[in-house]
Amino acid sequence: MAAFERDDTLKLGDKAKDLISGFSGTIVAITEWLNGCRRITIQPSALHEGTPVASSTFDAEQVAKVEAGPALSPSRTGGPAIEPARRRDPV
Repeated sequence: MAAFERDDTLKLGDKAKDLISGFSGTIVAITEWLNGCRRITIQPSALHEGTPVASSTFDAEQVAKVEAGPALSPSRTGGPAIEPARRRDPV
């Protein structure tokens, strides 16, 4: 893939690298904006003085996949809440 060509196959959990800064880690968020901009948030696995390094967000065009992540399957998070009962309106 040529540099600065958007890779729409990037997915959550993939290992990726910013082509400009070299910042690398795991994709933890992908956001799509109204104007068509796609942003990728990368969380590095490195620690700095025992503290996790903060994640950073980049335009999708400058992010390259380093390694495919695990296949993620959707999991149930508890489902919809039970509809609360409503008392009858007084007449």
